[in-house]
Amino acid sequence: MASEISNEIDVNPDLPTKFINLPSPHLKCPICGGLYKDPVINIKCGHTFCRICAFSTTRCPIDESHCDTNQIVVNRLVVGQIEDLQIYCRHGLAKNKTGEWDLALDSCSEIISYGRRSEHEGNCLFALVKCPYSERCAQMRKKDLEQHKKYCDQIQCKFLKQGCTCRGTLKKIEEHSKICPYQSGTVNNGHLAVKVAEQALAIQTLQDENMLLTKRVGELEESRTHMKAQMDKQGSLIKELQQKMESLLSRIELVPSSVSRRPLSASQICLAEGGANSCRRSSVSSQRSTSPGHTNERWEMPFQFKCIGTLRGHKDVVWALSTKKGHLYSAGADGIIKIWSLEQLAKGCVGNITAHKGVIHCLATWENTLLSAGADKSILLWNLGNCQQISAVHDAHDNIICSMVVCNDLLFTSSFGVIKVWDLKTMHLKTSLQSEKHWVRALACSRAKDKLYSGSHNAVNVWDIKDKFNKVGSIKHEGGSIYSLAVSKTYIFAGNSGNYDQSIQVFRVDTHEFVMNFCSHLGTVTHLIVSPSGQFLISGSHDSTIQFWNLESMLPYQNLSRHQGSVNTLTLHGDFLLSGSEDHEIKVFRYFRMQ
Repeated sequence: MASEISNEIDVNPDLPTKFINLPSPHLKCPICGGLYKDPVINIKCGHTFCRICAFSTTRCPIDESHCDTNQIVVNRLVVGQIEDLQIYCRHGLAKNKTGEWDLALDSCSEIISYGRRSEHEGNCLFALVKCPYSERCAQMRKKDLEQHKKYCDQIQCKFLKQGCTCRGTLKKIEEHSKICPYQSGTVNNGHLAVKVAEQALAIQTLQDENMLLTKRVGELEESRTHMKAQMDKQGSLIKELQQKMESLLSRIELVPSSVSRRPLSASQICLAEGGANSCRRSSVSSQRSTSPGHTNERWEMPFQFKCIGTLRGHKDVVWALSTKKGHLYSAGADGIIKIWSLEQLAKGCVGNITAHKGVIHCLATWENTLLSAGADKSILLWNLGNCQQISAVHDAHDNIICSMVVCNDLLFTSSFGVIKVWDLKTMHLKTSLQSEKHWVRALACSRAKDKLYSGSHNAVNVWDIKDKFNKVGSIKHEGGSIYSLAVSKTYIFAGNSGNYDQSIQVFRVDTHEFVMNFCSHLGTVTHLIVSPSGQFLISGSHDSTIQFWNLESMLPYQNLSRHQGSVNTLTLHGDFLLSGSEDHEIKVFRYFRMQ
């Protein structure tokens, strides 16, 4: 019965198998009920069985005729049909909570025929392999093997057979081999030789560590000198601000009580690192708008962003952030949407929505509605006034929903190999845009709201979203899978999983020509934001850092490192930058003008 409702058939108990389409019932053995294994046809009755099943019975279960095992031949037609079945590579599968095989993120997404699985899976870069140097090392992906071999510290001395037990990196073992007491082939004083070899390796290790520590001490001394100068400068600034505050207070006392006072601006929001008891209020009033989509920011250089608070409450990884009507909405792996007041963040979480059964990967807002989607393949709509669910689209995709973006009255959602377009007024599906057979992890709209950009493996696709939703362009690159996109009036920014010198690639909007690489992050670039004025780009990465880029000079401007895990999501709110991370926390950064 299970084989009738699932496309997972235990063809080989040792190999995970997930079919693209459910195999035909005609390909199942009438004796064991499973997919044919080595199918043979009984010449006498004309029925087909697994070879093992044919030898385990004396009568045909279909017509009760006698089964003579001397009269069976291979059914090559059935063999060919089974070999042509389409399956996913087993190195791209992972078991879910119900014990079934699902597609896994950051793994192989190839679709292959069942008959060629050995050919592909034997060479798949996502296959688990062992370290060639030592059984002590954990298994790793084949694509990571070469990098591991460079830093493996379990390489044995080449004089192992002579009795040497030293281990280390390739460089250290090469240096050790020159002085190894076992290289002569004699082991007259084995115990002493082992001690000498161990001490030689330990001395070399201490020398290397001493060089690193000496370098680090120099860096710390330089940093301490710089910090002292900054503290002296800040002390002078604080003293000057205190004098100005005293002067302002004396003026306020002279203002008649009948004069109405101006309400606090967003930059005067009270934020706390640990809660309301440690509330800290800014003494500088800002007149900038708190709605980043409506007016350009007025960040005057030189400036810097400083962390002024941490929002804690999520019990797992934070994957998505969104703001609307004075509130911050956050969600992640715990399946809960948390609500924070942007007017009084020191109060902590002011509301919870138990939303999805799995990880929430993306949030978006439209009019008075919050939209959420993720691993349970559903899109849920919530009323921002009372936080009640308005409607839901279950099984909106066949796989995990990776990204969503709202443009005008349309909602775009992406998953494996497809982008779907929804009418936000009715939540009816308008059309599906077929992409390459890879995960579409990033979506972004043009500033003119006439084009959609989607990021897949080694490509950025461009779609016309005003008329027929046709693909109007494709930008190829060699940076790997794209995890984030952002678009300004002039440039397209693609954050990917490439190496250090290709972490963010820049293309022109009008010609799609490659401009340059932004080189700073050491890991996958997970999120990109272009500031409302188009003067700055902000990027978050797996390396736990946030980087500001000046788009006039095309150079990095400031690096923020306050998280203890991957920075997964970013959002701007006036002069505030908020970031969600793998460390379960949300950091609040604020703009400060430097004197």
